[in-house]
Amino acid sequence: MPRAFPRYPSRLQVIDYFEAYARANDIRIRFGKSVISVRQGQDWIVETNDGDALEAETVVIATGLSKAPIKPVWKGQESFTGKLLHSSEFSNAGALGARRVLVVGFGNSAGEIALECAEAGLEVGMSVRGPINIVPLEMFGIPTATIAITQQHFPYGFADAVNAPFLRLRYRDMGKLGLQKSAKGPLTNMAEKSRTPLIDIGTMAEIIAGKIRIYPGIESSDRQQVHFVDGRSADFDAIILATGYRPSLETILPDFAEKFEGAERPKRRELQPGNDGMYFCGFNTASTGLLRQIGIEAVSIARSRAER
Repeated sequence: MPRAFPRYPSRLQVIDYFEAYARANDIRIRFGKSVISVRQGQDWIVETNDGDALEAETVVIATGLSKAPIKPVWKGQESFTGKLLHSSEFSNAGALGARRVLVVGFGNSAGEIALECAEAGLEVGMSVRGPINIVPLEMFGIPTATIAITQQHFPYGFADAVNAPFLRLRYRDMGKLGLQKSAKGPLTNMAEKSRTPLIDIGTMAEIIAGKIRIYPGIESSDRQQVHFVDGRSADFDAIILATGYRPSLETILPDFAEKFEGAERPKRRELQPGNDGMYFCGFNTASTGLLRQIGIEAVSIARSRAER
């Protein structure tokens, strides 16, 4: 990215970068098309929603881990009279038209949405069902992602052990706030369960200040009242489900289940499982940053394609 960009580019700067990259490399992007099927003939045949059938020797599936929203269901959900939306449908706090907001989940979407709503003066709650990991955006003035890059050559369990005292000192009051710390460290959970920790950009400060209240999992709801598993209840005007996504590859690959034996995605670091010209990019969680990981995979795919 341009050196003039700050350490943490804004959304609009990232968009500018993508558009400039496409122009510089003469990438022909076809907007407004949905792929409905990718199947193998003499070459790969990609069918779209408007009836086109594109043929290519090589296909890169880059839909990633976040294709289909996961929307949990609880008893009485259909009776909720406020707004109920997934984080993928969230635009900004002002557009909610709500005063009392419940964010379900404790990943990065949940943390940032809750933070934005709290900063907008809304009454915010977060429903956190299980153990979590939190890492600060920076440690000692160094981005956490940079630290993860320097530690990537060590076993993740060892790196977690090295980082644990600093994280424990930073977030020692988690239990008092109603949050349960995961028994395994953030790098271990990413490697073994593909669970990304919350990168704290201010959410924890708002929780400590009481501007974001922590609740456990949802038991049921009745109109605007939400009942939690610990017996507490509270009224909300909007519920935002920041509950993640599925890769949902079976929707475009007819023989996906057969080829991948029931798995939701290719095995970790497997870019061309069938050695058949179909590559998968963006399906590996990475402690060193998802865009960085995608860049590494893209180079590997390009080199593999050039050698064919």
